[in-house]
Amino acid sequence: MIRAAAGMHMRRPSLASLASNASAELPWQPGIVRFYAAATSDGPTIPEIRIDDNLSLQKSPKNVESSGEKRPLVLLLSWLAAKQRHLSNFSRFYLDQGCDVLTIKIKPMQILLPKSGSQVLAKNVVQFLQHTEQQDKPLLVHTFSVGGYVYSEILQSMLDAEKEKEITSRIIGQIFDSPVDLDNIPIGMSKVLLKNQTMQTGLRKSLEMYQNLTFNIAGQHHLRCSRLFHHNPVKAPSIFFYSDADPITSPRAVERAIGMLKEVGHESVQGKEFKGSPHVSHMYKHREEYVSTLRLFLDQIDYFKKVSSEESSGTSSEKTESAV
Repeated sequence: MIRAAAGMHMRRPSLASLASNASAELPWQPGIVRFYAAATSDGPTIPEIRIDDNLSLQKSPKNVESSGEKRPLVLLLSWLAAKQRHLSNFSRFYLDQGCDVLTIKIKPMQILLPKSGSQVLAKNVVQFLQHTEQQDKPLLVHTFSVGGYVYSEILQSMLDAEKEKEITSRIIGQIFDSPVDLDNIPIGMSKVLLKNQTMQTGLRKSLEMYQNLTFNIAGQHHLRCSRLFHHNPVKAPSIFFYSDADPITSPRAVERAIGMLKEVGHESVQGKEFKGSPHVSHMYKHREEYVSTLRLFLDQIDYFKKVSSEESSGTSSEKTESAV
């Protein structure tokens, strides 16, 4: 529907056809995004516990009892069409620090039909977090691209389910990598898919019309999540990773989001802008800078501060023994 309207003579994808192929990409989703993150993590593979089609859990084999802090659970909210091997760069980083990792993936139809899709996913995540084995764990949130929207759905489900902030109070940090505000999808997607400016304009208008036509089905829910994202009630430390070369995530939109969070009382919110890296590829293009910035951010959180201190002490002891 959308591509045909833009003058691209392709078969029109219907909602029914997308529903029958839940792993299909959105009509405007660029396939190149799936290749942006490199699979270069080292070390033995840590088994995944498959919870359902959207959720999988990895448990860290590292003993962190000496830190004196409870082992955190990282909520890793994927970008669309990401493969596990691409996400392993990030999961390995947290597993090596003694964190368990819950990877959360979303399918296109779950975004197109939030009430039967993303909101059901969100409730499943909250139920998992309320389970006896998970209910006392600190939570660290790390989102990518549309994962920012998914987090807003999860956050809303948390607020609906809790009575005394027993879930949201467990969130110790929030990391947003290339967050996409759904209001900017028409502009971002048209620039990614097409080079010709006239065709970009046609596609952008088609996408805007699509959003308007489906407002009662999806748009109102996306708008609610966008407002929640910009007025996040969780005041845990936050950081935004973005780039001046990202055709989907506008640097100015990210900076406005940071400003709005500060206005509503977020005392610890910061941004890191990279140069020249495409969407969700900042870790791949600027690995050392990305990791060092992430470590500095995490060091303001007690658990990671103690783990980092113990790792430094261990390294110093090894050097001393080697010198002797």
